[in-house]
Amino acid sequence: MVFPIRFPAGDDRPPDERVAELTEHLAELRIRIVRSCIYLGIGMVAVYFFVNPLEAAIMHPILHNSRVTFAYRQFTEPFLLILQISVVGGLIAAIPFVLGELWGFIRPALTQSERKAVSFVGPMSVVLFILGLTVAYLIMPMAVRWFLTFLPPGTMLMQDPLNFVVFVIKLLLVFGLLFELPVLLMFFGKIGIINSRLMKKYWRQCAVGLFTVAMVVAPSNDPGTMLALAVPLTILFLGSIWLVQLVEPKNDSGGSA
Repeated sequence: MVFPIRFPAGDDRPPDERVAELTEHLAELRIRIVRSCIYLGIGMVAVYFFVNPLEAAIMHPILHNSRVTFAYRQFTEPFLLILQISVVGGLIAAIPFVLGELWGFIRPALTQSERKAVSFVGPMSVVLFILGLTVAYLIMPMAVRWFLTFLPPGTMLMQDPLNFVVFVIKLLLVFGLLFELPVLLMFFGKIGIINSRLMKKYWRQCAVGLFTVAMVVAPSNDPGTMLALAVPLTILFLGSIWLVQLVEPKNDSGGSA
């Protein structure tokens, strides 16, 4: 079955010309996807050569506790642990290059004002993501210590390294993604779903909602981690009021719509 190609209304160019342009866009998209896959592969290989210090950094919050020892259950698990760290680390390392390919593909279709907005929001989103990862890593020892307080006296914890790495990755990703809150709010403000006036009026209710979200999504569910997630999110929300005010549509009188 062949599906007809539909073009935007008002495009008066000949069909052959429009099909040719569409083919060129698809060819460019394929090339950029291939490049992105190459970046991912290079990132994974590069991280593999530095996997030992990365593994030590990940295990640091629990490694030096005298009541904890790591125990593998199967002979394949040491290799799987290295592979998992290499894959995740390679993905993170390749993100800037993949975003560069994405930006190169969509840039010609954007207006000048839209390009300026993306050039501002893009670096900010990367900085916020790194900030979230940093906060998560700094509070991780506190979360581990809190859980170890429930370890009965005279007992040892035989920790599965793979499970601990999964826990660390979840914690890092949750913090990194939730710290993108200002970018999301700016997008909603730009398209008119929210505005700075409503954010100022209902900031207390939003703060309660953010604390609730932190309680639900925090992988460790300990009070310290939830507070370490909720407080920065609330601060980011309050700072986003000013950012939304910059991008929100204005009415004819010069105020927010």
